[in-house]
Amino acid sequence: MVSMSQSLIRRLCFALATAVAVIGGAEAALRMVFPIVGRATMPPEMIAAHINGTGFAYDPDLGWYWGMLPSAAAGVDAHGFRAHTYAISLSKPPEVKRVITFGDSQTYGAGVQPDETWPARAEAALGPGWEVLNAGLSGYRSFNVLRLIKLKIAAYDPDFVVIDCMPFDSPRDDGQYVAAPVGWQDPVRRMLWGSRLYYALRVAVQKATPDRPRWLDRPARPEDQQNPGNLDLIAAWGKEAGVGVIFMQYAVEDDHSGRIRCQTATGELPAGHSVVPACDALLADHRASSALFLDNNHLTVEGNRVVGEAAAATIRAATRGPDAG
Repeated sequence: MVSMSQSLIRRLCFALATAVAVIGGAEAALRMVFPIVGRATMPPEMIAAHINGTGFAYDPDLGWYWGMLPSAAAGVDAHGFRAHTYAISLSKPPEVKRVITFGDSQTYGAGVQPDETWPARAEAALGPGWEVLNAGLSGYRSFNVLRLIKLKIAAYDPDFVVIDCMPFDSPRDDGQYVAAPVGWQDPVRRMLWGSRLYYALRVAVQKATPDRPRWLDRPARPEDQQNPGNLDLIAAWGKEAGVGVIFMQYAVEDDHSGRIRCQTATGELPAGHSVVPACDALLADHRASSALFLDNNHLTVEGNRVVGEAAAATIRAATRGPDAG
């Protein structure tokens, strides 16, 4: 006759085996649904939209990045910057202040030539002794930008970085980098970070929590400082690295009204940093939005000029202020 203890052990073993089977089945099913989530905490549809026929390839840290460099079709050099009229080097030229700009296709300059983008116009307005490199990539948000800076661009030793991100300051980057493992606990973290089930549970919990920290569309609040968003983390990186961090208002053309609208709300950007008043400059131009925007968020040649000159003025002012690094 089977003792009570043996029966309990069998039941526990059966329950454990069942749990393992259920978890394993759920993980397998989610891997079929989310084949490219990997370790990057970005919505899978966002990743998929940018690696299908756009010249990008899946990157487990960045979500997506250039599939091949240099890319003549995209006008991007071997370093991943929008092509310049001169060769870029990893080492900063002597007596030159280097600025690197980050953002989405508005920064990259979709629809205009390399020398017509706002970073190129900022460099022209700043004049000799300045170098403004364009690291914009289509669809990049603060999550992608923070990782791009740390994993690829910090080595270029910028004096300033300018962040032109659409207000989408989440998901907050609290994950492990594939390219930068640290500590003995990596195997466990890697297992969780690569798990589709863990990913799905994290996203579900965060979306269901009313007071989640700066999730997707909520502006910064004083109480968030203990659990900062990516823009705050970029600001903290700049302070630690001795690099001036400048943020930029994100301007769009409203689809319904045809007017220029600023997506950057008051208080949304980290306090104490210079801000390029892109929205204010475009509104002050007093021309129709169609003269400044090609579509919802891509600037015309003239729009890029207006924003580039505003950026140059802000960068110059920052050299005399506390954000000079």
